[in-house]
Amino acid sequence: MIVNLYVAVDLAIALFALAVGSYAAYKAYKIDEGSKATESDRRYELEKDYYLVSTVGWMTFATRLLAIPLFWITVVSLIPSVPGAMCEYGVFQAGAPYSWADFYLKLITMFAFGGWLFFDFMNRKLKGTPLMGSLSRSFVLLIPLLFIDASLDISFFGGLKPLVVPCCMVAYSNTVGGLFNVGCPFCFITYQYPLLWGVIPAYAISAALMIWSFMFQRHTRGFGEKKEGANASLRKVLMLSVALAVIGTVLLVVQVGLGSFRPA
Repeated sequence: MIVNLYVAVDLAIALFALAVGSYAAYKAYKIDEGSKATESDRRYELEKDYYLVSTVGWMTFATRLLAIPLFWITVVSLIPSVPGAMCEYGVFQAGAPYSWADFYLKLITMFAFGGWLFFDFMNRKLKGTPLMGSLSRSFVLLIPLLFIDASLDISFFGGLKPLVVPCCMVAYSNTVGGLFNVGCPFCFITYQYPLLWGVIPAYAISAALMIWSFMFQRHTRGFGEKKEGANASLRKVLMLSVALAVIGTVLLVVQVGLGSFRPA
């Protein structure tokens, strides 16, 4: 096991998200069980508990949002500790297969919790918060992602050893030529075309907002007057999605114009 400050912080954040998420999931389960109650006093108590779940949901999303750049920084910090590693690829190879699974799951978890918060935000715009029960049930179903994420973090960083790994230039030496000859994707984004760090998130968030908006529209079809307050917010979300796509395109054009930052 290779331990440094970044590894310790990464694991601490994963365990914190798991702890608070599990507590909120218990509350969400109780809300889902009692969401069909018609008594005003009972529903008021459930709504108060739901606001707690919502707050924890935002905290959990914040930790997942922080987890991705922190995970990347942690991997970069471990490069000198892995013999033969010249970039992030070497650390991923030393920690395979947990490293790859951990990274992809973090992306999936962020998208899943982001979608839940999108629905939660829109639910507040609907009359009577009609999605409280289904959102509580969905939150419970998302908790296994936090358990798996924490387990993969422990498996990856806990099992990482200073093994000798092949350099990325060797591993990607047989890539096809022409436009697709980008070599190591880590070096391509980090060192050759760094503006892609802005292009990729801009396009990803834009696409996510479009997908969440479409899913919300389908889920709330037939809500009638209850949906009036959410329509204005949906229009703003779509405008934001278009703006992010434009920003991503501008950055991409600028990066293409500047060319590779790596010397020939």
